[in-house]
Amino acid sequence: MDQAWQYEEDFWQAGIEGRAAEHYARVLATDAFVVVPDRVLTRDDLIHQWQSRAAWAEYTLSERRDVLINGETAVLSYRVSARQVDGHLYNARVSSVYTWITGWALAFRQHTPDTGSDPRLAPPVDQP
Repeated sequence: MDQAWQYEEDFWQAGIEGRAAEHYARVLATDAFVVVPDRVLTRDDLIHQWQSRAAWAEYTLSERRDVLINGETAVLSYRVSARQVDGHLYNARVSSVYTWITGWALAFRQHTPDTGSDPRLAPPVDQP
């Protein structure tokens, strides 16, 4: 499970360094999806949309919890507090499900923004 936690840290760090699309391309399972308020995003959606996403300036992960199921599925949960380079804040509860393929692969993630978070900072979605 340490590798799965490292992938979570790597995702947020990649968001600072402008390489979140590359990170997702490497760790997402083929049929993975992410649930954000009002949307479900597929693997392709995520990779495409993170290519032009504004960078994070900083982030903190806290309140970490995890459980290993069957030795092949790990569920991680944590709180993220992040600030975008323009100063907007994003606070959310994040849950991620990893499955063991030839290493951990991200199969599912859900972001639930905390009260007071700027909803514009949820993971990127195309506007209708």
